[in-house]
Amino acid sequence: MSFRRRHCRIEGNSGSGMAPEAMAVRGKYSRGMLLLLTVLGGCTVPAEHPALRDATLVPLIQAHRLAYLGDIQRDYQLSPDGRKIAWIGPSLMRSTLFVRDIASGEVRQFRARSSSFQWTPDARRLLYASDTSGAEQTHIYMIDVANTAAAEAVDLTPYPGVKARIQQFVSGNPNQVLIYHNRRDARLFDLYRVDLDTLAQTLVAQNPGDGVSPVTKPDGGFQGWQKSREALRPAEQRLQPFKVRQPALLKKPDETFRILGVSADRSVVWALSSRGRDRVALVAAHPVLGWEKVLFEDPYVDVTRVVMSRVTGSPLIATAQPGYPRTAILDDALRNDLAGLIKAQGSDPFGLDIASMDHAETRLIVSIDTSTQRRYYMVDRSSRQHVLLADQVPEDLSRALAPTQAIRIDSRDGLRLHGYLTLPRGVDPKRLPMVLLVHGGPWMRTSWTNPLQSDEATYAQFLANRGYAVLQVDFRGSRGYGQRFLSAGIGEFAGKMHDDLIDAVRWAASTGIADPARVAIMGWSYGGYAALVGLTMTPEVFACGVSLGGPTDLASLIESFPAYWKVDLSMWHDYVGDPAIAEDREEMTLKSPLAHATMLKHPVLIVQGAKDVRVRPDQAERMVAALRDAGKPVEYLAIPDMGHGMGYWAHRLAILRKTEDFLHRCLGGRASRFDPFDAISLIWTRIVR
Repeated sequence: MSFRRRHCRIEGNSGSGMAPEAMAVRGKYSRGMLLLLTVLGGCTVPAEHPALRDATLVPLIQAHRLAYLGDIQRDYQLSPDGRKIAWIGPSLMRSTLFVRDIASGEVRQFRARSSSFQWTPDARRLLYASDTSGAEQTHIYMIDVANTAAAEAVDLTPYPGVKARIQQFVSGNPNQVLIYHNRRDARLFDLYRVDLDTLAQTLVAQNPGDGVSPVTKPDGGFQGWQKSREALRPAEQRLQPFKVRQPALLKKPDETFRILGVSADRSVVWALSSRGRDRVALVAAHPVLGWEKVLFEDPYVDVTRVVMSRVTGSPLIATAQPGYPRTAILDDALRNDLAGLIKAQGSDPFGLDIASMDHAETRLIVSIDTSTQRRYYMVDRSSRQHVLLADQVPEDLSRALAPTQAIRIDSRDGLRLHGYLTLPRGVDPKRLPMVLLVHGGPWMRTSWTNPLQSDEATYAQFLANRGYAVLQVDFRGSRGYGQRFLSAGIGEFAGKMHDDLIDAVRWAASTGIADPARVAIMGWSYGGYAALVGLTMTPEVFACGVSLGGPTDLASLIESFPAYWKVDLSMWHDYVGDPAIAEDREEMTLKSPLAHATMLKHPVLIVQGAKDVRVRPDQAERMVAALRDAGKPVEYLAIPDMGHGMGYWAHRLAILRKTEDFLHRCLGGRASRFDPFDAISLIWTRIVR
């Protein structure tokens, strides 16, 4: 047994950033216990890597500061009538929904286990989606804000095992909402009209068996079902092996044309369109003649968000993220009204979004994002004044975080790759231990955002604080970079998609940033798969890896997807193959880490949620068994109540704590000996549900 040095310091506050309500609960503990927690919370296992050993790093951020979100304020939403503001905030150590009457200042609290919500058009109610099962059984809940006696949310979909989604509110009837769920058949979603006064549900349209999602009009009228590509294929093509279909898939990628609004005289349609172009742009189009005029586009990436005016029906702002966010304000009056707020942000990169606005669009809630902070402002357009509502990231935590910088890398075959680099503060960025952090999906992309907004941003900041350079790269097949970039991932699991990751590591080593002997690969879902591919198929590149909910056997992964996924597996069949076809299954086996377990050379940490319905626990269990049988260095963390995501703070805390200790032994960064929330999380997971 070896003993490691530890550094301890006593501080007046453990740095939890808790609201007074939460501190009152913690006041139940004796002062002696609080002092002990504070002292132990300051104990660190010092860095051992040569580049970090003598560096003056910023203070260690305790893991619970990034795992526990019950003490922050976020998701501010202005009611449509402009009279109320709702937001998620802290109360007694739990996230709570607050509603404030702007005129009177009265604030009401509601228990709502959700990170997002929306107002009904009449501003009487709030609706939100929440999964308390961990197994993706999402229900729709309603809070009646107008009823002063009501404090509990009402489940609009109180059916065991159901998964539900909000389709839309019904124009002209604020008491009705369209919801689709799979109560009748676990495989299929039917469309229902729900009366919010009586809670009665009426079937609007039954799924014919191949409908992916309903298509409806603003007044709630049903127009039909969107079908998957697979459902539209001739029967003979569905039986063709992937390699036979691959050339056609590469030649003709899907086109996007999503209507956002129509002008008052119905002469112009505004849409997000990739018709006749590689990337999605904001266009104005003629609904009959079909011509398109580009209003906003980016030379590298798709336009990802547009805010439309309810007053004029035209676009207000459009956003793309080629690296740092790029926002175009398309309305002249709005540009003038926001000029003061924009000027106050200075010259550093930031993103701007309209989080909500009243029906008249005279009051707005605007969010300003950096990689270390999100701020919410109330903007009064009549006076062109703005007032800060809240910092989402506590200011002391924001100051300790490291700025994330946008980068571009050329792959070995000349494809331009976009990504982000987060470097530890207080150390010269030369030959640092590095973590290659791979995003999930794989049809997703990395976002430039603050650490309390996404799990990947959380990991990047947490690892940088431990002393690691963190590299994130959007490999081919990532969404948001145009059709050709997306289609370049077809058939490239464990192929060119992985080559892009290796090229990113080589770039970091060639620039002198990374110590090539101390690089780890880590990720969630597809990122976990990529970590296992890296450790088994390119073991010479990585010193260790962390797989979080990562698939290990592609064929059985697809076969065990949730029932409601099986209506549309076209992306999986078009990019990976169909396990029911022998040739495809054989190829999937070759691309599965499970088949190469004996090739692993360096330590791996595998984390798996027992309630995961996307990547079933047997994916991890079989891999762990194979590695142990082969005598390979594997650590396994199974979390009983966790699904595919880390929605619960105690799960995030457990994973962060396990990860920092694992990487300390492998890469030599620093770690925390003890976190004040370690004991609390054990109690919390058993008692609070």
